[in-house]
Amino acid sequence: MTICELIERRVGILGLGVEGQAALQALRAAGYQQTVPVLVEKPLTLDESWGPVQLCQGAAAEAVLPELDVLIRSPGFAPGHPWRQQADRLPLLQTTPTNLFLAEVRRAGLPVIGITGSKGKSTTSTLLYESMRAAGLPVCLLGNIGVAALAQLPEVLAEDKMTVLEMSSYQCADLQLGPSIAVVLNLFPEHMDWHGSVDAYYLAKMQIGACQLPGDLLRIDQRAVPWMQRLRPVAEEEMILQERGYHIADGFFCRGTERLFATTAMRLPGRHNWENGCAVLAAAELVGVGAEVVQGVMGEFSGLPYRMSDLGVRGGIRWINDAISTAPEATVAALQAFLPQVATLIVGGKDRGYDYAPLVERLAESAVRTLILLPDSGRRVAELVRACSGLSCRIIEVADLPEAVQQAKRWTEKGWSCLFSPGAPSYNQFANFSERGQAFLKAVGNGDDW
Repeated sequence: MTICELIERRVGILGLGVEGQAALQALRAAGYQQTVPVLVEKPLTLDESWGPVQLCQGAAAEAVLPELDVLIRSPGFAPGHPWRQQADRLPLLQTTPTNLFLAEVRRAGLPVIGITGSKGKSTTSTLLYESMRAAGLPVCLLGNIGVAALAQLPEVLAEDKMTVLEMSSYQCADLQLGPSIAVVLNLFPEHMDWHGSVDAYYLAKMQIGACQLPGDLLRIDQRAVPWMQRLRPVAEEEMILQERGYHIADGFFCRGTERLFATTAMRLPGRHNWENGCAVLAAAELVGVGAEVVQGVMGEFSGLPYRMSDLGVRGGIRWINDAISTAPEATVAALQAFLPQVATLIVGGKDRGYDYAPLVERLAESAVRTLILLPDSGRRVAELVRACSGLSCRIIEVADLPEAVQQAKRWTEKGWSCLFSPGAPSYNQFANFSERGQAFLKAVGNGDDW
């Protein structure tokens, strides 16, 4: 479904965040003149440039749904939301801003490289985008990275740009048309409160490849293949697997049997970053960008804010800000990347019931001497650590992040590192991971007045 196909229909929008606003503006740019009902949970201030808008809350939202022909859904509304469930029972078409964007750019014949995975998709997307830019290609970086794709549609079409599109599980879940190149990274359980189960979450991710067109390309982590096969039969020759293409061996990035360059040439530490680097190399090759260009970008790129960001030495302690870590697997990856320097680890956040046993196992192999635990998931981590006979470290449960940093300053010996990698969402105390990362920066300070 394209935007032009909506002009003569009664269209409503579910949610008016960044994605909802982009959908509204796209409708207006296409010449849509009707009043647009927008279903929102809280009152909002309208912008005059949006044209006639009818804000609907509560009973008014429920009443307007049967009057619509098409509902454009923002990605934040989970399948279990009452308005979504009501819409599912009605004979109205549903789409999303991501679907509208992909329909338009693919109709124009412009390449889209969609990237998804449980962790590392922002870094992978950025590395690919910078590599394509370094090669002189007209490219933009959109999607879950923080830029609503539909808002940039006029520029993409006018300048014939290629798109690197970071895609969350929310955006993948109901895709109607996949990207021309799909990249699937690692998978581990996340967003259970939105999807309802691990099964639903993994299958949502796999939609990125399940609805591609004949001739489209799929680069997928070998471990994700069984999940993809559940949605559509995919022959091996249709997939670009890490084991047959770019991979890591003996400290080198390799392609088949050919050594390309050492993993130390990549500025970001850790095997998970190297594996995602292989995905960048594979995707870059598909758009004509050579490994030497990617190597140059890898050597310069120091990482995204709040993702294993090395803040340097302050007060004799090296501080590492991994506030973007929202699952225990991400904490394990961060801990592994900075072994054996980490003596203090700060963990905890909104409790979504994740399994912290693999993190506790990794702690037993690490040099961590002090474990500082934040509410709410910190309590469960403390129970697991106390029950682990092979693990001996100081356990400190705190009320908030400033207290956690104060305890880290007290107990971390000079010359060692403190890693803040929550392994849980931020929503119990912060609006998002960015706010959490800023709070950590403020609490650490510059070290001059300790």
